Amino acid sequence: MGDPRLLGAVWGAELILALWGWRVAQFYGRRMPRVAARPLAGVFPNVAVIVPIKGVDEHTADNIESLLQQNYPNYRLIFAVESADDTVCKLLARIAPSRVPGKVQVVIAGPATQRGQKVHNQLAAIARTSAQDQILAFMDADAHPHPDWLHTLVLPLTYGPHIGATTGYRYYVPVSDHPANGVVCVSNAMVGSLFGPYRRTVAWGGSMALRRGDFFSYGIHDAWQRALSDDYVLSYCVKKKARAKIHFVPRCLVASPALFDWRSLREFAVRQYRITRICAMRLWLTALAGALLYLFTLMSSFVAALFDLITGREGWWMPAGVFMLLYALSIVRGAALMLAGKRLLNDHWTSIRRAGFWFTLGFPAVQFLTLYYLLCAAFGNQITWRGIRYRMNNRTHTRVVSNHS
Repeated sequence: MGDPRLLGAVWGAELILALWGWRVAQFYGRRMPRVAARPLAGVFPNVAVIVPIKGVDEHTADNIESLLQQNYPNYRLIFAVESADDTVCKLLARIAPSRVPGKVQVVIAGPATQRGQKVHNQLAAIARTSAQDQILAFMDADAHPHPDWLHTLVLPLTYGPHIGATTGYRYYVPVSDHPANGVVCVSNAMVGSLFGPYRRTVAWGGSMALRRGDFFSYGIHDAWQRALSDDYVLSYCVKKKARAKIHFVPRCLVASPALFDWRSLREFAVRQYRITRICAMRLWLTALAGALLYLFTLMSSFVAALFDLITGREGWWMPAGVFMLLYALSIVRGAALMLAGKRLLNDHWTSIRRAGFWFTLGFPAVQFLTLYYLLCAAFGNQITWRGIRYRMNNRTHTRVVSNHS
């Protein structure tokens, strides 16, 4: 079964990483809810909330209403769409007149040719802001923020210039019992648990904010001109160019409905991992190595124990112990991630529980699928997103290949 010393070293390394993963998940499930419960200071800089939006689904109207009902006195909403023919324009035209004048603005960005349509929409919205808008906040239209979302997202930016940007994250909530929804819920929660310490945190485009002046001085405006990914590019500019910190706000964790089948999950996961590989190669390699090491240790220890039992060799208990310990750590790690969802998004706990098997006993299967999607994303630079096919040459160089949206 190979060199026992080498196998032992690999197994030991993975067990250490598994303990670290469990500790990170436990921190996420215990510490983050306590941080989220802290009272909010009464500081309210002017904010322009930018929402790139396309189309209407059953949740769109409620999501827009949740943005209009924020417990924040000094903000306005800029919705950016590709075309005036988009069905969401009629919905916005119905909602906007009932609000304070200037509270809601709709910007028609037109089709993108040299960058992602989302980034194109965001840049069109930013062009409508001014120095009076001290903060730029970005929100995805498919998220449903709680009433204090904007206040909690903006507040850390008032702590000082060392905070370059703030971010929330999503927590997928299964809305059907299809196993693909359980898989995406677990894999996404694993990523979310890595948010926290500044050195690990990256911005998430669905809920992020920064000072308007910093958006230009950090070079983000220039870097977005031919970019596909808004958040990876923003993170790079904040952390690498400006040497500032990205602050994770656990209270800005938003529930995102998971309604996938195997085909749509593969399309989503491969697209996300391909963008990660092109924009943040080291992060993609780390994820690939982690999945490989976990599965190799789990399977090799199981096979070694089985082989020793069949052949009557002594010492079978050692690989068997490695297998059982690693599996047990996977279960407690998954349980901690699920508990984080309960504590941070208690209203969605009933739906989160649907993924209980995948968080615990099914954790190895989630890792196997993660490895598969990572490998699928290892080659190629073309990405299809909302009916538009892009070619990504690097982080800041994108071209639209075709548009069938």
